Amino acid sequence: MAEHREFGSDTSAPVDSGEHVLEVSDLSIAFKTEHGWSTVVDHLSLTLDSGETLGLVGESGSGKTVTSLAIMGLLTGPRVRLTGSVKLQGRELVGLGSREMNALRGKSIGMIFQEPRRSLNPAFTVGDQIAEVVKRHRPNAGRRDAWARAVEMLDLVGIPDARARAHEYPHQFSGGMCQRVMLAMAVACEPAVLIADEPTTALDVTVQAQVLDLLTELQDRMGLGILFITHDLGVVAETCDRVTVLYGGQVMESATAEDLFYDPRHPYTEGLLASTPDAQVRAERLYAIPGMVPAAWNWPQGCRFHPRCTHAQAGLCDSESIALSGPQGHEVRCVRADALELEGIKR
Repeated sequence: MAEHREFGSDTSAPVDSGEHVLEVSDLSIAFKTEHGWSTVVDHLSLTLDSGETLGLVGESGSGKTVTSLAIMGLLTGPRVRLTGSVKLQGRELVGLGSREMNALRGKSIGMIFQEPRRSLNPAFTVGDQIAEVVKRHRPNAGRRDAWARAVEMLDLVGIPDARARAHEYPHQFSGGMCQRVMLAMAVACEPAVLIADEPTTALDVTVQAQVLDLLTELQDRMGLGILFITHDLGVVAETCDRVTVLYGGQVMESATAEDLFYDPRHPYTEGLLASTPDAQVRAERLYAIPGMVPAAWNWPQGCRFHPRCTHAQAGLCDSESIALSGPQGHEVRCVRADALELEGIKR
């Protein structure tokens, strides 16, 4: 495993407000396909507090991004079926109309995406796009005030010569700078929750570190609760207080970052950790979890990971559905969790 920081050494402690700023309960999402209704997220629950960073990790196809889109109210239409509860600062979002959700997006909850250039409008300057968010959610702000706020936010996220560059277009910015623009837009109205959907994946290592430092700085300044979606466990170790591991649309394990890395209890988590390259270990071939994530219309019986699991037992892991269990703060969906001695990262 790659060398990681000491957990909790350089992140601020979550703010205990007595109420979760984001609470997702029994969220299930299904899409109508040629195979019928396919459940891609199955009874997912998670909580997020102000000032806290929660990592949502797993392979592609595990349900990470679709969960974030559901939280943002962006999954609509006759081919989508969504049940469960999503509460933002105690307010239920499931069932809200588009007008009510539009009033919340950008004001109470923001989101940044993996490929910022595809999210920015090439026909408008970056200053205009940030100012538009401010005018939308601060009706008393005039055009001049909104523009001043846009310049202020560009300066805050580290855009050099922000006053001049606010007049430029997205194609005039590098990928890292576009991600900073997206971040400025997402937090311009100081939302309570920020969803970061793999915001550093397309960036080189140096720029990635700068964006992560910027997220931490903004969190300290604004008290943001951050839902950080990624497949990069190195990023998780640097940024997250707690981690929820998804596989096959289900939570496999949920724990503090320290417990998850040093004491994993689910074989899938162990596999993810083992798949992370270690610069200190010379190996001819990197480890990879065998097999692939199955299609949503073809989930296996029992534990959804058992066809790929080296610890699976026939008749035990492949028979009945398995529920999350374990002490509060470290839950796991594995019937053999207490019998297994899994390997985490070395202290």
